[in-house]
Amino acid sequence: MERKHLSTVARQFKRSFSQQALNGLGKAVRFCVRVREITPYRLALGLIEVFATMPVKTIADAHRAFNALCNTTVQYKPFHNQLVKATFPTFMRGLCEQLMARLTSEVLRFTPKSPFARFTHITIHDGTSFAVKSTLKKTFPGRFTKVSPAAVELHVSLELLSEGLETVTLTPDKESEVHHAPVPNTLRGGLFLADRMFFIKTYLAEISAHGGYFIVKAKGVINPMIRQALTHEGSEIKRFQNLPLKRVKSKVSKYRALDLDVVWEGTLKARLIVTWDPKNKRPRYLVTNLPRPEFTLEQICDAYRLRWQVELMFKEWKSHTSLHAFDTSKAHIAEGLIWAALCAALLKRYCAHLAQRLCQVPISTRKAAMCLHHVLSDIFRALMHAQRHVQKTLRRALHYLSLNAQRAHPKRDHRSGRLKLGLQHVYGAP
Repeated sequence: MERKHLSTVARQFKRSFSQQALNGLGKAVRFCVRVREITPYRLALGLIEVFATMPVKTIADAHRAFNALCNTTVQYKPFHNQLVKATFPTFMRGLCEQLMARLTSEVLRFTPKSPFARFTHITIHDGTSFAVKSTLKKTFPGRFTKVSPAAVELHVSLELLSEGLETVTLTPDKESEVHHAPVPNTLRGGLFLADRMFFIKTYLAEISAHGGYFIVKAKGVINPMIRQALTHEGSEIKRFQNLPLKRVKSKVSKYRALDLDVVWEGTLKARLIVTWDPKNKRPRYLVTNLPRPEFTLEQICDAYRLRWQVELMFKEWKSHTSLHAFDTSKAHIAEGLIWAALCAALLKRYCAHLAQRLCQVPISTRKAAMCLHHVLSDIFRALMHAQRHVQKTLRRALHYLSLNAQRAHPKRDHRSGRLKLGLQHVYGAP
C-alpha cells in the first residue's frame, strides 16, 4: 500500500466529510440556520458512525452513540428535536447523493477478449421494500395492508463495474416500480439488466433506439410472433417460423434451449432466449437485443445472472447496516434514518473497494460489511477530533480488511461465478 495513494484517499475522506461542507449543506437545505452544539456535521458523522458499527434499534441508540463520538452530554430531547425537523431527510438524502458521486471507483473490468468489454456501464435495476411502523400507513402505504400496512421501497440502479449506486429513490411501497426505471437515453452504450417487472415493450424499444442494450426477464404470458427459431446447437427449426409463441409452448420442453427472433407488431423486435425450468416445469424467457453473432445463448444467460449482485447488496443493507423499520411514528425521522443507513452502507462498500485496489486482493463486500465495525470507529474519531491521524487509521482499516474480508472462492468465481464472462478485479490506485 503506497503512502502517496493512501494520502490521496485520506484527503478524499476529509473532503467528503468536511465540517465546512456538511454544515454548508445543512444551511443550504435550511436544516440548520444557526450553528449550535448539534451541528449538521456532528449529526451526520454521528449517525453514519452508529449505523456502520452497531445494530440500531431505537433513536436512543443513535443518541448515545452521538454523545460518545462527539464527547458531549446532549440530552435526548434536543437530539430528537433535530431529527423531527421536516428538512432532516432532505439533508441526509443530499449527503447520500454526494457520497454516491464521490465514493466510487472501478473495481471490475471485462478483459478485452470478452464481448461485454464494449459496454461503458452495466446497470442493474431493482427495488427492495421493508415495513415501517404501522402508524405511518398514511404516509407510507404498503402493498400488503394486513401484514405490513406501512412500508417503503427503495428503487435502486446499481452500476456493476464500480459496484456503486447510480440512483436511489425512496417511495411508499404501494407505488409501482416501473415509474422509477432508468431513463432510456442514460443507457446509451451500456447494458441494462432487470427482472420481469420491467418487461415493457415500448420502454425496451426506446432503450434500443437510444443505442442501449438490455437483457430482461419476460412474463410467462408473452405471445410474440416467431420469425426464426434456432436450437441450442444452432440448427434451425423451420416449423416454428411465423407462428405465435403460444402455438409452440408445449414443445419447448423437448429442447435444451431455444434462441428465437421474435416481433411484437408495432412495438419491439428482439431475441427471445427460452430455457426449461425442470423444478417448476415451465419455460423461462429472457428478452434481449444483443446481436447473435457476438453473444451466444449461454453468454446471455450467464450475463443475466449478474443481476443477482443487486440482491446481494440489498441483503448487506438489511443485515449489516440496520436498514429496517425504526421505532418512530414520525415520517421525517423514519425517512432521514433510512438515508443515514444508506450513507453508512455506501461508506462500508467503498472501504471494501479501497482495500481491494490498494492491497491488491479480491475483497468480499459482504465480509467487509460484517467486520468493518471493528476498525471504522477509529476513522470517525480521527475525522472529528484528530484529522492528522486519518491516514494512519485508514491504513489500519484497509490492512485489516485485506486479511479478514477476502473473497472465499476466487477460482470458483472464474469458473461459475460472477467472473465467468471475463470480468476481472481492478487493482491499483483509484
